Amino acid sequence: MIRFIEIVNQTSFNPRMERTSKPCFTVGEVWINPEYVVSVREAPTYKSLLREGRLPSDLNEDHTFTRVTLTQAGQSQTHVVVGSPRTVATRLGTGNPGLLKG
Repeated sequence: MIRFIEIVNQTSFNPRMERTSKPCFTVGEVWINPEYVVSVREAPTYKSLLREGRLPSDLNEDHTFTRVTLTQAGQSQTHVVVGSPRTVATRLGTGNPGLLKG
């Protein structure tokens, strides 16, 4: 299992007040098992949230964000972690997959 810093969306989504809800994000820790990773892709919307000041202030403007999707027992989860897709994939052991023969 590999430790990552995760951006956690704690916005309360009330259907009646959807337009008035204010986004609330915190930083947390997540441990990811590389065996269950299905995809690793960039999360550019979080970069713009950081520039707008909506993410926690302890993050640097140079940070990039990656969406990691996991599947286990037919259920999928997505985590947004701090780091570029290349860095995250390398830490997961899938950074240099090579070419498939076909």
